[in-house]
Amino acid sequence: MKNQISSRLIWLIVAVGSLSVALPAETKAASWYWGSHPKYERLVIAFDAPVKNFTLTRTGDNELSFVTPQKKQAVTSLKPIKNGRRINSAKYIAAPEDNGKVLRIRTKLKGFRYKTSRSSNNKIAIDIYPDPKETFTPVATSKKRSAKKSAAPKKTAAVKPAPKKSQKAITEAPAAATAKTSQKAAPSPVKAAPNRTAGKRPFYSPKNVFRSRVNTGGPDNWVAQPIADPAAAPAATAKPVTKPAPAKAPAKQSQKPQVKKAKKAPASTKEPMPPAGKISVPEKKLEKVVSTEKDNTEIIWVDKDGNEVPPPPSPKYLLKLAKTSLNNGEYNKALDTYNELKRMPTLTKEERDEVLNGIADTVYGAGKNDLPNNYERIIAATTEAMNFDLKSPTVPSLLLRLGYTNLKIGNVREAGAYFNILRRNHPHDDLVPVTYYYWGEHYFKEKDWQKAADNFQYIVQNYPDTKFVREAGVGLAKSLYQLGYYEQAYQIVDYVEKRWPRFYLDYPPFLSQMGDVAYRLGKPEEARTHYWTYYNIDPDGDDADMVLARLGDIYLEIEKFEAAREIYEEAVRKFPDRDGGLVSLMRLAEEGKYDTPTISDMFSVFDKPYSLKPLEIYSKIIEEHPDSKLAPLARLKKAIWYLWNNQHPEALATASSFMEKYPKHELVPRVKEVAMRSFSILTANNIKEENYEKILQIWDDFPIVHDQDQKLTPESRVALALSMWKKDKPTKALEVLDPFFQQLKIPEYSEMGLSLALSVYVDNEQWEAIPELARRVELWELNDKTKNQLDYAVALAYENLDQPDKAVTLWSRLKSVDDMAQAKEAYINFFLARDAERREDFEPAYQLSIASLRAFKEIARKDPARADNGKIRDLLNSLVDITERTGRSDEALEWARELSIAVPEKDPGYPAMRYRIASLYKKTGDIGKWKDILTQLAKADPNSLYGRMASSDLTTHGLANDASSYSPTGNL
Repeated sequence: MKNQISSRLIWLIVAVGSLSVALPAETKAASWYWGSHPKYERLVIAFDAPVKNFTLTRTGDNELSFVTPQKKQAVTSLKPIKNGRRINSAKYIAAPEDNGKVLRIRTKLKGFRYKTSRSSNNKIAIDIYPDPKETFTPVATSKKRSAKKSAAPKKTAAVKPAPKKSQKAITEAPAAATAKTSQKAAPSPVKAAPNRTAGKRPFYSPKNVFRSRVNTGGPDNWVAQPIADPAAAPAATAKPVTKPAPAKAPAKQSQKPQVKKAKKAPASTKEPMPPAGKISVPEKKLEKVVSTEKDNTEIIWVDKDGNEVPPPPSPKYLLKLAKTSLNNGEYNKALDTYNELKRMPTLTKEERDEVLNGIADTVYGAGKNDLPNNYERIIAATTEAMNFDLKSPTVPSLLLRLGYTNLKIGNVREAGAYFNILRRNHPHDDLVPVTYYYWGEHYFKEKDWQKAADNFQYIVQNYPDTKFVREAGVGLAKSLYQLGYYEQAYQIVDYVEKRWPRFYLDYPPFLSQMGDVAYRLGKPEEARTHYWTYYNIDPDGDDADMVLARLGDIYLEIEKFEAAREIYEEAVRKFPDRDGGLVSLMRLAEEGKYDTPTISDMFSVFDKPYSLKPLEIYSKIIEEHPDSKLAPLARLKKAIWYLWNNQHPEALATASSFMEKYPKHELVPRVKEVAMRSFSILTANNIKEENYEKILQIWDDFPIVHDQDQKLTPESRVALALSMWKKDKPTKALEVLDPFFQQLKIPEYSEMGLSLALSVYVDNEQWEAIPELARRVELWELNDKTKNQLDYAVALAYENLDQPDKAVTLWSRLKSVDDMAQAKEAYINFFLARDAERREDFEPAYQLSIASLRAFKEIARKDPARADNGKIRDLLNSLVDITERTGRSDEALEWARELSIAVPEKDPGYPAMRYRIASLYKKTGDIGKWKDILTQLAKADPNSLYGRMASSDLTTHGLANDASSYSPTGNL
């Protein structure tokens, strides 16, 4: 729906800027083309300029004549349109013939019906329908025959001489009025005999002919509404026409109609345009009997029985009646009258413009209090009135209404377009300043104080003499006040007061505004005067409650406490459910003014004894007046009260509800401060009890603390990160700790955070992050314990990143540290031993390996869960290598035996370890042991690497023994 409205508005904007009123212009040429439809064929005549009127008459069994009767619009030529469809393929229509100013339209049917409609001001559509049952009744015969019929005394109307009058609200009877009802009572009525001139044909009226209502829309709207056949219509039926047409209205013989005798019949009978609607007439239907003599005609209105009755009301009378109803707020009555006027075809251009504007005013007046539900009706009526005459002096006001209506329902872009058209096309109109005023009101409502001030100020500076400058000044002062520009607001208020000194009598709230500005500027006496003046003028006004509260504040500040209490109590008594009364109730409970409370301010308030409990007052405002402007303040104070009373979960819950209801309120920072204070206390209390799960539950239950983790206290940050780490949430723990490393060192807490981060990284083997963390804190001055922890973690990271050369220096420094933890000392010695072994410095390597092995064994004995069996095996392997390489095979064998104990039989390294032990037995000369171990390896898994190596060694040894028996010395 919104998209449809926007599209319609865009069309209307284009129409406002580009359309012009279509007025009849001089027409010289026209063209025609035709089209085929399932049940009819259409002939369209297109003129080179708008045509106000035309005549289409049936002049034969299969012929119609089309004429534009206006002198200035007479058509000199009618031709088929170029590249049009050839008409010889038509079933119903033959090729039209141009006879100068008349277009003869022939049909291929004798029995047919037709209707006309307009697609625009310069296009006429004629639809031809087949009708095999059609019969014809000639409307006009010879002049002689007509005269004879008129002479019959029973068949003619009485002649009533009358003075010459102008013809108004003419109602024409059907041209071929031969009603069947009248034929029953008397012979056929009198028929006018037109003067047949050369080139004119008799006028024929088919029985079933019907006409469509004029359509001013597009081709899609060419749907005609049939009307009764003139030949079959009752004689009393009356229809309004734009201009008087010379014709006689037949009447029943039983009636006594009075008509003027025609002096001379007209040259031809013209058929009027189809009417746009009917006008209101007296209860009895009327018909007009009139002669065809224009210069000596008297209009007599008679009912269906032929009795003379008063004429219907004139347009001027109806306009006056509609205006009266509109002014009295009788919108339905006014709209009915205007719609009745709108249907009259005889209205002048000025009258029709007034009618359309009246309809627009009425529709707007009836729907202005509910614009969303009446938007389309208001826009449609206003646009129709505006587009009727774009040069009308009412166009600026209609543009303003279109803009205002759109602005009020939120169509900001459409409103801006209409306001811009008004400013561009009517720059000097008095309504131009109002567009800026409406924008100012809109932005003030949206709390865009700066834009509101800009629009109001534009009026004050550029239109100082407009009648809207006073209201613009008031709006400017309000906007400046909201922006905090109290001095400038005071100047504007002073300007309005001096230029319109009695303005406050028409608009008492201006006094309240003057008081507010003076109070903000530290002028309590001036503010008090304005407040009391307002209260004395309008003690029950919209601002009366807040005026009393502000008066109490003034007396409180000048230390007239008893007067302040009396005024507060009066506000509570008189306005218990309005903001002023609630503010006063809060002042009485707190014994002071705290509109922007801090935690320390409210703590000092809550330490005082009270006759009224603050918590009850806050709860009353929150529960009974949730839409009050004081509700946010009451929630904040209630949260502070819970904080002061050590009810921290309740404080967090109240603060969270504040954020849900008022996420953009100016008190949000204060609420977050209360929430973080409560969370910090809860965290500290639970850390002492190592209740990490409770800390995480509080964090998850109150999201108000999530988006302000930057404001966590250092202690809370460490505690929260520790809880997350303990509960297997290392990533979140590191996110909480990260702010520590983006700033300078915070004594104690920064080092706690660093230690915790290092533990998280080491525990999760995130080795790449540790050197980067060391770089981020390289400017910190760390204590020895934290420094040693950082160096240890960095060295360990380098070892795991296969960069042992960078770790050696750190290991060497840590080796000299006293009181190093046993586990760390074990690793320090381990990595230093590995470095010495790589350098083939076997003595230090041997000693360091012994020390490291001793430490790892002690740790495993004390706490098997912390045993690092991998490092123990690595150290035993190193000791075997060192002793073997230094020629101490017996000692190497001893370390190898110990290694065999450390390596279980199912370990993948077990075969390699056994093969090595066998080699050591061979070196020490124990061939038996050597053979036993190799035999076991060969049998256990003959296809494995060490199984095949064992078999090969045994075979080689056997061959060597056999060969030695043949040696002279017994050796090979």
